[in-house]
Amino acid sequence: MTEKNEYLEQLNKLQNYHDFALDISEATAGKKNIPWHLVRGHQLFNRLNMTCLSAIRLMPYNRQFPTDRVFWDFFSIASLTRNFVENYYALFYIAVDSIESPEREFRLLLLTFHLNNEKYKFFNECDPSDPLLKDFETNLPIDKQKLQAHPFFKKLDKQKQNGVLKGVRAKYLSNDEIAKRIGHDTSEFKPLYRFFSNQVHSTPWAFYTQSNIRGRGLENEVELAYTTTAIQLITKYLMAAILDMTALFPECLDLIDKRKLKTITADFKRFSTAEL
Repeated sequence: MTEKNEYLEQLNKLQNYHDFALDISEATAGKKNIPWHLVRGHQLFNRLNMTCLSAIRLMPYNRQFPTDRVFWDFFSIASLTRNFVENYYALFYIAVDSIESPEREFRLLLLTFHLNNEKYKFFNECDPSDPLLKDFETNLPIDKQKLQAHPFFKKLDKQKQNGVLKGVRAKYLSNDEIAKRIGHDTSEFKPLYRFFSNQVHSTPWAFYTQSNIRGRGLENEVELAYTTTAIQLITKYLMAAILDMTALFPECLDLIDKRKLKTITADFKRFSTAEL
């Protein structure tokens, strides 16, 4: 199979799986009186679907957004790919990871504390005299005390405790630590995350290889291969998210195409750590 045919085949698979992911999003929407982590998990799954569709839109020869103009923008695809994988790691950390109630409660407190810290910094940087700041200045110390007093806080090492109390960490686990808890092979995460991050941050790796062919929107073997790699990575984590959502919301099984789910389940088995 040629590199071009491989690209087209992988792109077609991604689009098919994404269509099914949208079906799952619809089938799991509108739930009431469910735990907070499922609410946030559903939000992240929707965000994941949006990011996936944006990446597809940038991929030449996609069927969702047909155009006569073929334009290869691997830089933007790389950014969306990294964002997509980070989104999945947040989804796993918040909704999928199997933990006891006290730890889940602590994660919620930390997410909220980080959210309000970031809002406070934003409003303060925009206008230090903003009256909204007073409410943050009153409540942030209270929220910090709740975190420090929580039983799970004492289980963290000193470095993590300091990061939590400074409000600079939304998660007390790093992506590398989360990767070890995910129930499928994540061995590609670290090298590919580094590769895509270099594209995102415009490091020398991102632009030193630009030429009259590469990095100008023209089709070429290297960026064709890079884009295929991005598709494969997105597809892998999209499959993981699909299977996670059907496990978190088992009632959706009556509303979706079970043949499509069976296909994805079979495809994803090659990433099972039980087989490594």
